[in-house]
Amino acid sequence: MADEGEKDVVELDGVSVRKPGCVLLDNVSLAFRRHEFVGLVGPNGAGKTTLLNVVAGFEKFSGALRLFGGDTGWRRSRAQRMRVGYIPQSFEIDPAFPIRALEAVLTGAYGRTGLFRSPGASERRRALDLMEMLRVRHLAERPLGHLSGGERQKVSLARALMQRPEILLLDEPTSNLDVAVQMEVLNLICDLYEKERLTVVFVTHDFNLLPRCMERTVLLNRGAVAFDGATSQALAGDMLSRLFEYPLETFERNGRRFVSLG
Repeated sequence: MADEGEKDVVELDGVSVRKPGCVLLDNVSLAFRRHEFVGLVGPNGAGKTTLLNVVAGFEKFSGALRLFGGDTGWRRSRAQRMRVGYIPQSFEIDPAFPIRALEAVLTGAYGRTGLFRSPGASERRRALDLMEMLRVRHLAERPLGHLSGGERQKVSLARALMQRPEILLLDEPTSNLDVAVQMEVLNLICDLYEKERLTVVFVTHDFNLLPRCMERTVLLNRGAVAFDGATSQALAGDMLSRLFEYPLETFERNGRRFVSLG
């Protein structure tokens, strides 16, 4: 019998998403195992965000999708949605919007407590503990709109973890952040992955800023899987050159891999 930690928690079998005049996903078959960290990499328009939206239940599709061993469609029960956390790309918020950082984190508990029930002391303690882990507890009473982009992303991570998800979907979580903040957020994501024992699916197009814990990479192009395997193989220069239809080279420095124009 396979070990519980090795079972597939997400299985896509011939999944396609079509819109008038275009194909966003084309017959994609993939499986993500429990406690695995997978990167989805590809050029703009490759289908990365669409694939996340299918798994999250935000996108209609054809084909078969199984979550945690059970067949499911794009409509989900509240219990099913709580098992999947989703963090979109960084977003702007009106500085005058009247919500504090702690309140924003606590909204992640509403799926379990109910929208019209105030979170109790245990939820508040967990929210503060998560903010401490993500180094934003000192910002708990600050208006969300007054935080920097990196601080808001950390609050978003804490909010998603308040759901107690088993799968965490991250869509370009370091976009529009300064390089130093990007590295901090990536390191925090890896720390959370290892501590919380999550399954993580991480979307990015930046090969020079990849989480250290991302051992498997799926390359997408024009809605189809171009490669699925070890990150070290995915980032080979010839592989990326074919994917982006432009000569690219890879090199290592101080134990990190970088991609440059050929």
